[in-house]
Amino acid sequence: MGLSVSKKSSGGGTSFKARFAAWWHGTEVRESLEEAEPDFDDGEYEEVELGADGAPEADTAAASPDSWSEAKCEIAKGLWTPGFISPGGSEYVEELVAGCELSSDETMLEVGLGMGGTTTTVIGKFGNYVTGYEKDENLAAEAKKTAVEYDMDEKLDIVKQEFDLAKVKTNYFRAALMREVLYTMVDKEIVVGKICDSLKEGESFLIMTDFLFDEGTQSEDLEAWKETQPKPVHPWTADALKSCLEDHGVLARIIEDESDRYSGMVRSAWANYLNEIKGQTVSEDFGRQLVHEAQYWLLLTAALDSGGLKYYRVEGIKSS
Repeated sequence: MGLSVSKKSSGGGTSFKARFAAWWHGTEVRESLEEAEPDFDDGEYEEVELGADGAPEADTAAASPDSWSEAKCEIAKGLWTPGFISPGGSEYVEELVAGCELSSDETMLEVGLGMGGTTTTVIGKFGNYVTGYEKDENLAAEAKKTAVEYDMDEKLDIVKQEFDLAKVKTNYFRAALMREVLYTMVDKEIVVGKICDSLKEGESFLIMTDFLFDEGTQSEDLEAWKETQPKPVHPWTADALKSCLEDHGVLARIIEDESDRYSGMVRSAWANYLNEIKGQTVSEDFGRQLVHEAQYWLLLTAALDSGGLKYYRVEGIKSS
């Protein structure tokens, strides 16, 4: 039996199966991913219909990337490996922080803790402490579980609060890490300034990955992705980010567009995940959430492939 997902009775629209098939067989799909393509004709799949506008007809509350239900957490673990809510896993995180030189008695600031995968990877590498901000209760609870599982909970202090509203120690952290958080914030300059000011005088490090786009960009794919967001997303450019860092005493030694790489990581992970769950029967809630997750990531990669949206990796250094 193939993957069994609850079917809506309203009919019409484009099926989940067809949308996925188009995704994998599209012109932007890299040859390196072709061998990993899921075989949609193998097995008995019960299709989930999407509405005429391309959005899932199931309960839209499940689609929110900002709402972390149990099903959403489980799908993220299957896609990105346990502890992670975005592509790359521990191997990518180790690459991101490779230039940091944390000692075991120093502390890193992490904005957007997620389920704790990034945190445990960094602590495992350096043995340092982490103060992590996470606004979502379910994600914060998962991060605590992850830290306990790896016997690192004494090294992690979790603050359940939105970072832009928090009072943060200045001249305290040896490093700061923020992944895919800034694009959702209105006052980006204030947030970046707060992070920069929290870094110790001397040599300290700022690591960021985020989605950037220009306010004047005209892209249907970008607009479609923006409509999937639970809250408005706000434009910023790499040049504006660089200027903001420099205003706060941080030299951006790496500002690199990794959009193609990120898009490839997403497609590869989805191909592997679909092959792993093929043949399983899942609950209605899980199936509904799976459709929503697939739709979100499909639109995200389309926006990246169109060039309207960019995924940047940033590494900065603060020295006195």
